[in-house]
Amino acid sequence: MFNKGNSKNIDTIAVVDIGSSKIACLIGQREPSLGIKIIGSGISVSHGLKCGAVVDMEAAEKGIRSAVAYAEKKASVTVQSVHVNVSIKSIRSKNLSVQTEFATGIVNDGSCKRVLDYSLAEISQPENTILHAIPLNWSVDDERGILDPRGMFGNRLGVDMHYVTAGIGPLRNLAHCVERSHLNMSTVMVSPYAAGIGVLTSDERDLGVALIDMGGGITTVSIFHDNNLINVDALPIGGKNVTLDIARGLTTPLEAAERIKRVYGSALHGSDDDSVMIPCPPMGAQDELSYHPHELLTSIIRSRVEETFEILKEKIWNSGQEVNFRRIVLTGGGSQLNGVRELAEYVFNKKVRIGLPHGVMGLSEATSEPEFSVVVGLLKHAFDEAGEAISGPPDLSGQKYRKKRYIGNPLGKALYWLKENF
Repeated sequence: MFNKGNSKNIDTIAVVDIGSSKIACLIGQREPSLGIKIIGSGISVSHGLKCGAVVDMEAAEKGIRSAVAYAEKKASVTVQSVHVNVSIKSIRSKNLSVQTEFATGIVNDGSCKRVLDYSLAEISQPENTILHAIPLNWSVDDERGILDPRGMFGNRLGVDMHYVTAGIGPLRNLAHCVERSHLNMSTVMVSPYAAGIGVLTSDERDLGVALIDMGGGITTVSIFHDNNLINVDALPIGGKNVTLDIARGLTTPLEAAERIKRVYGSALHGSDDDSVMIPCPPMGAQDELSYHPHELLTSIIRSRVEETFEILKEKIWNSGQEVNFRRIVLTGGGSQLNGVRELAEYVFNKKVRIGLPHGVMGLSEATSEPEFSVVVGLLKHAFDEAGEAISGPPDLSGQKYRKKRYIGNPLGKALYWLKENF
């Protein structure tokens, strides 16, 4: 993955968070008996992405090159391949339970692989690609709740799978953008999963928690239970929408609206909102500086954030996963806005905290903020044995797992069964 002089360091990994507001690169190294240490980091402003999808290849490529170059310089290494995230509106969760018979009488690696391959073939579609395939529970002869069935005796093997899929089109554009930056794409991880790895504690993932990642162009939710990811969803609304609402509501340029949001923004009304006036730069050079009450700004922000939470609440309810968590964690740049945590508690009627990235050494003051949750999670996941059914870069042909289906006629099925069992 890396070249440093004439030697290769297989314990060194680079990850890139390609977001709508920023592109961040971390280079990490595994320290024996200590854990993961960041040896280089780079950040660049993101251009050419909208709601997580590439809309300007050249601008996005420039941002990736810049972030990676900064990190390479600090780490004194040359990056050849990277682990990247994806955060697009087409990411979806799918659950599937499959069962198959086996002839050996004892479950072995081949038995497990066969049932996993069968489930991959069943879920695969030409317009979507599978990014994550997570075995939740195994069963042997209808005895459920088995964590590892290998070595057990029986005649039927089953598994409950959780899949995360995404549209192939946006992923192909992302992959092409990475390739144009002269980098190989090692793996792709969905942002809500990465953010969960970056900020959640083991107890939270075990007991049940929902993580809401409030990004610049998109807001995602991921639900964890029994230390597994069990649901993800995405909403193409983020911090940039709040900025746009402020620019329209206060009739001020977008750049000024972003600064006003950061300096004066709040999702909760205060007692002196009527008396505090906010200076708003004019749209045109000939116009005069105008002033608007803080109450108006708060109303604009609260309206958009509350609407976002209400839509997410409905998505969670429709997924049927609300019973699996009692706690919510907010992260991402949007979570730093004053009053967002309190508003989330009001909308969801659950306990809410702000999640900060943790679990790696060498985090700076800047990279310890919520907006770096995804890139830290990417780094932790890249060093971890995740226990997923697939690994490596995603299948962008839409055909890899579909080829594993039985091919039509009874003879083909019989030959496949004999090959797998003997």
